[in-house]
Amino acid sequence: MLQHTFLHLPGLGPTTERRLWADGILTWDDFLDAETPPLGSVKVPMWRNELLASKERLAAGDADFFGERLPPAEAWRLFFDFRDRLACVDIETDGTPQNEVTAISLYDGIHTVRTYAHGQNLQDFATDILESKVLVTFNGRCFDAPVLRSHLRATLPKAHIDLRNVLTGIGVKGGLKKCEARYGVDRGDLTGVDGYFAVVLWREYMKRGDPALMETLLAYNAADVLALPVLLAHAINELLETTPFAGRYALPIPAPGDNPHAPDPDVLRRLAWAIGRK
Repeated sequence: MLQHTFLHLPGLGPTTERRLWADGILTWDDFLDAETPPLGSVKVPMWRNELLASKERLAAGDADFFGERLPPAEAWRLFFDFRDRLACVDIETDGTPQNEVTAISLYDGIHTVRTYAHGQNLQDFATDILESKVLVTFNGRCFDAPVLRSHLRATLPKAHIDLRNVLTGIGVKGGLKKCEARYGVDRGDLTGVDGYFAVVLWREYMKRGDPALMETLLAYNAADVLALPVLLAHAINELLETTPFAGRYALPIPAPGDNPHAPDPDVLRRLAWAIGRK
């Protein structure tokens, strides 16, 4: 999809991109090969140079080049060229103004979920994330990414698909759980568990040291990242319908991957009662 994309060019917006597509300029090569692209802009020579650079950077696998240039709502276009180097990430914090990180989940979007817990292996995340080229989050631009950079000194990909931005672009608003419900994502035993519950789990774990509390927290955190590829596929398919490329790139909707952790039913019942949720 990136080679059909012109929005990363300086000063070229959605209206001009749609005009190019309508006039048969569907790829970077179409633009470069046209003797006179259907544009009257004085920026055409600059755009040609930018497209030549784009071809070089894509061949080099430089996702950051495009991540820094695409509008946040259009970052979904990175998916097709970098789907094998995704990092779906979600964090939990302790609910204080300091936002101490208590858990992190990292999912490659296909097979592997890795989880990290405060006091155990949290620092390993900063090394593991270096294997990835595109970050996928929900509201991570505002929360997860800044916290990870400031608290763990993690070097994150600059290429970032924040699903909150992408879904807002197609009129789907609200928090992660609301978006999951819209697209039929089933959390099983964790249905109804939210970020505040995760804070309570952490605080109880700090008091009691009960492994079942940490296991439940990690299960909740992992469920967040397992939902992200499902939401991403739905969003991409809806966005593709606004382009000439839906037939070429439409995605099958994946099922959520397997959660490596299991919430403890007794913990869920006890804490739901303790915070007034029946």
